[in-house]
Amino acid sequence: MNNGKEIIGRMKHRMGKFSPGKKNSITDIQGVRVGHLTVNKDVLDPSGQSVTVRTGATAVIPYPAEREMRIFTGSFILCGKGEVTGYQVADDFCYLNSPIVLTNSFSVGKAYNAILSYGFDLGREETWPPFIIGLDDSFLSDMKKSTLDEEQILSALREASKELVEEGSVGIGLGLRAFGWKGGIGTSSRVITMGNEQFTCGVLVATNNGNPRQTKNTGSDGDPTTYPDDSLIIVGGVDVPLVPYQLKLIAKRLVLSESCLHRAENYSSSVVCILFSTANPMSMENQGPRVFDMQVMDDKLLEKIIQAGTEAVLEAIIRSLLKAAPVQGKSGRVLKTIPDDEIGKLLRE
Repeated sequence: MNNGKEIIGRMKHRMGKFSPGKKNSITDIQGVRVGHLTVNKDVLDPSGQSVTVRTGATAVIPYPAEREMRIFTGSFILCGKGEVTGYQVADDFCYLNSPIVLTNSFSVGKAYNAILSYGFDLGREETWPPFIIGLDDSFLSDMKKSTLDEEQILSALREASKELVEEGSVGIGLGLRAFGWKGGIGTSSRVITMGNEQFTCGVLVATNNGNPRQTKNTGSDGDPTTYPDDSLIIVGGVDVPLVPYQLKLIAKRLVLSESCLHRAENYSSSVVCILFSTANPMSMENQGPRVFDMQVMDDKLLEKIIQAGTEAVLEAIIRSLLKAAPVQGKSGRVLKTIPDDEIGKLLRE
């Protein structure tokens, strides 16, 4: 049996078209930072009953948060079942000026307040609408009794770093499951050469998806029929000068690509992708009328960006599985790390 690093190495060699960035992470894009809050504890509620907390939050800050600015964004949601705040405004106006926070579904409101407080503390006039994506981690965590508070989520925002992103059972990834095994956080990047210029495409994923029948479902103790709502979250960024319709097109193609390892039989599965470009930033710091100089990449080059993004999504998903440490959660349920041969089976499918 091969180890996980060998599998990732062979996967990139077989896909082979684009090289990873220096950190092979979404933080290869200049200005992007990621922070995790991981809460792993057992406590007693007021009635004396034990509460299992296996949850967290993961924050992606797409540009220097102290700057009053907006960047273009595009998104696509397939069978959206979870809460995504700010989506309608971002979809209509096509800009992002908020961090992106992934947390459990019942902590979305606290994350909303945390993003506002974070912006106020920085002296920002505008960090609205806060963009939060909720995930169901109730298979391992007592989600109804283990919501996070605002200060906890603020810690993920304040401690966000441009360094190598921790992966696996961290942040919101602690309580996630995928394909009957332990899911979690994964990230990857690809370098794209167009003409004489190099650009970077980076993604971060949270895997809480996949039909257990796609693998030998021996990774979980407990009743496999009790899996919560199925969802895959993709947060992507590029430093390519793209405008909203191009970002929306790429986001849609990433969701519908085979890299999502998304079986057609999972009709209730949800896939959410938000994609931003750090090129063409719009400064909101000056008063009065604004005229922005924009660059736009030729549509003929979009396919190359889609291919690079597809590679990055696939590797990020695989990394989220291989790097996820086993976790024991509520009711004694255990999710184990997926074996290497099961990863091979997924890739072959």
